[in-house]
Amino acid sequence: MKLIIIGLLAGGSPIAAAVAQDAAPPAGIGRAGANNEIVVTGTRTGERTVTTSPVPIDVLRGDDLRASGYQETSEVLRQLAPSFSFANPTTPDGNTHIHSASLRGLSPDETLVLVNGKRLHGAAWVNTGGTIGKGSTPTDLNQIPAAGIGRIEILRDGASAQYGSDAIAGVINILLRTDTTLHASASAGTTYDGGGDTYEFSLGGGLKLGDDGFVNVTGYYRDHQAANRAQPDTRQFYFGISPSGTPQPLSARYGAGIGLNPPGGTAGSGLDPREATVDCNVWRFADQGDIKDGSMLVNLSKPLGDVELYGFGGYRLSKADSNASFRRPGQDENVRAIYPNGFLPFVDTDSTDYTGALGLRGDLAGWKWDLSSVYGGNRIEYRTRDTLNATLGVSSPTRFYNGRYGNSQWTTDLTLSNRVEAGLAAPIDIAVGAEYRRDGYRIGAGEFASYQYGPARVLDGPNAGAIPTIGSQGFAGIQPSDVVNVHRDAIGAFAEAGLEPVRGWTVDLAGRYEHYSDFGDTWNGQASTRLALPAGFALRGSVGTGFHAPSLAQQYFSSTSSRTIVNNTTGFPEFVLVRTAPVGSPVAQALGAQALKPETSTNFGGGLTYAGGRLTASVDYYHIDIDDRIMLSSNYVDALGSRRLRDYLAAIGIPGVTSVRYFTNAVDTRTQGVDVTAAYATPLGGWGDLKLSAAYNYNQTRLRRIAATPTQITALGITTPLFDVVERTRVERGQPRDKVGSVHRTDPDIR
Repeated sequence: MKLIIIGLLAGGSPIAAAVAQDAAPPAGIGRAGANNEIVVTGTRTGERTVTTSPVPIDVLRGDDLRASGYQETSEVLRQLAPSFSFANPTTPDGNTHIHSASLRGLSPDETLVLVNGKRLHGAAWVNTGGTIGKGSTPTDLNQIPAAGIGRIEILRDGASAQYGSDAIAGVINILLRTDTTLHASASAGTTYDGGGDTYEFSLGGGLKLGDDGFVNVTGYYRDHQAANRAQPDTRQFYFGISPSGTPQPLSARYGAGIGLNPPGGTAGSGLDPREATVDCNVWRFADQGDIKDGSMLVNLSKPLGDVELYGFGGYRLSKADSNASFRRPGQDENVRAIYPNGFLPFVDTDSTDYTGALGLRGDLAGWKWDLSSVYGGNRIEYRTRDTLNATLGVSSPTRFYNGRYGNSQWTTDLTLSNRVEAGLAAPIDIAVGAEYRRDGYRIGAGEFASYQYGPARVLDGPNAGAIPTIGSQGFAGIQPSDVVNVHRDAIGAFAEAGLEPVRGWTVDLAGRYEHYSDFGDTWNGQASTRLALPAGFALRGSVGTGFHAPSLAQQYFSSTSSRTIVNNTTGFPEFVLVRTAPVGSPVAQALGAQALKPETSTNFGGGLTYAGGRLTASVDYYHIDIDDRIMLSSNYVDALGSRRLRDYLAAIGIPGVTSVRYFTNAVDTRTQGVDVTAAYATPLGGWGDLKLSAAYNYNQTRLRRIAATPTQITALGITTPLFDVVERTRVERGQPRDKVGSVHRTDPDIR
């Protein structure tokens, strides 16, 4: 029996205790053992270990994952992988469920995620907010709980020539548990200042299927409560009162509600007496909101004569809430008959992930073959509560169904591999294969009341009769004009060869062709090599090309929100539209949008490795140029006092639109960096094993080119660039430039 106890870590990590009966002793000690394990990522052409691979690979074993003290896979990787990072934004949308994680500071959708070597579906959510990964469609790593993982292999190199789209920064391959051991864990944590309570539970085990087969099942549940760090809101809540007794508009200055600043309205206006007694603790600034999620994983294998049947499946349901800004009682967005003291809208989201895979593999005439099919998808539904649609007046509901997004992916692939004698130091390992993939994307509308432009106007106060904000506050419903249901097909073929011309020098070559039904063809290639040196040292390096296909969400995402502005000619408020428009829509085309092209990359890198007994170390440099990166454009709006954009769109049959943005191939970037890793492990006699590791990552991204603002925009007198300084800063400064970490672990053996 091995007992692993994890203490409280800085930053509010959970206190965890786990007891598990190991089926067998570890293959080695810590990373020293991991470095001698066979890896399956980065090659289909033979057996390689971490130390003999020509490209950098990190192996995180299952016991390392569980010893981290975390059960969320993304958090585990952030702690243990030097070039992995993600943010915890607080925006009221899919960010609550899906962390925009990245390798080497690149976009989240420029890293390919595999499960048991098979492509995992991406999220239905598109990051359109002001957070890291804006414009991307990431893959949710947390749909695979750490408790169900046997190990994770992280390929820190471009691999599109082997795996296809998205593998620009690298590949994360999650290998599920294959043991039949009963395992359970529970953890609880909180933050030092209170709040953020988190409770996690996992339970799993397996059965043998005959002599060589198995089935492993793991369940996981998490309950996370928001850590609220909001301070009292000291702005003016209620209408001011003028000397003549007429209601006055609110002041937005902090302190205006408690007498530190003058209230709004005419000189001499006083505060409503209720300001002295109202509860000002009305906000919630939280880490992630309240989240409850549960997931189930199944992994199985069963030999059937000379053929092996294998499969895996997973299901996850995550329920979360997040909040928008507090609406003060006197704001026009409020109906004071419903919320006399204001309201804090909540956005409730349900995210469902599902995946299933089934395959056969075996040997035929000296060739190893593997045929599999994987189907998976994600659905996110939005609801709002404690809110209203002010244009419906006193009849407004306070709960709404706001719509949904869906994404699906079906992949079928066949791989053949063999070893061929060619008179070299070792046989040539070759692999060929083909793949078919069908992608789907859907947007569903919300209920009518969630986006309805109702007949009611501001009922009272200094702005009585004005048009209030339209739709449910916090998250307006998805409109029928934004509904889509689209699909595309992709086929691909690849070939790989691994050879050893002379003893100690290995060379890997790979090439891949893919055809997409929406944008055409891509060709990619890669070459990598490793040269063994005396005394345990080795040189390694690679060069290759890659690509990221524009996702269906990036091509077809559509959002329409409504607001009111004052007409400069009439002086009256009027109803207008704000659009995030698909690139193929008439409004985007009229403003210079073009069909999205795939991002293309050229990468090269090299490094020095050392493996000597208990110590392993590596230093690797990388250089990644990406052309035509897909980003959200700036918001194009008329200059102050101008109507040229509105009038231009109205003249071509698109009335009422005052703000537009769309996806575009906006920039070329260059990313450079260095990864340094070291690990040392030693036995402690009867006291178990001591494992020490440290890692450092330096990463820098710079823009090489910014696409020009379309002439259709500049002709309207709009000077906003296609990609403004805020977005440039997000790309160049949004990710950590330096990251250093270390792990000390002792596994006391009490068998």
